[in-house]
Amino acid sequence: MNRFPYIDTLKILQKWGPGGILFGQGGADDIQPLADLLESRQEGEPRILALFCEFPGNPLLRSPDLAEIRKLADKHGFIVVVDETIGNFINVEVLTYADIVVSSLTKIFSGESNVMGGR
Repeated sequence: MNRFPYIDTLKILQKWGPGGILFGQGGADDIQPLADLLESRQEGEPRILALFCEFPGNPLLRSPDLAEIRKLADKHGFIVVVDETIGNFINVEVLTYADIVVSSLTKIFSGESNVMGGR
């Protein structure tokens, strides 16, 4: 439900990965089309494995309805990955709805793009 994904990420998923569908508004208007897509899946067709979204989205600060996404995920068996983008664990609580939360090390620790980390 990301409005401006890195184009390479979307294209890699579409060309070499399992596929990818972009719901480009990142808000409540995308919930019904997502639900319709999930309901229209026929037996034997590939299922959606994960939904990636930003909360709030960058640069428009639109926020998807995480409660509704969680309901759909529970019903249809996909995981929800939330990139807290502009927020972080201090000012947005997404763990209630997400299976995985991703964040930017540089954003949390410095905001200057001068921090690296790894394991």
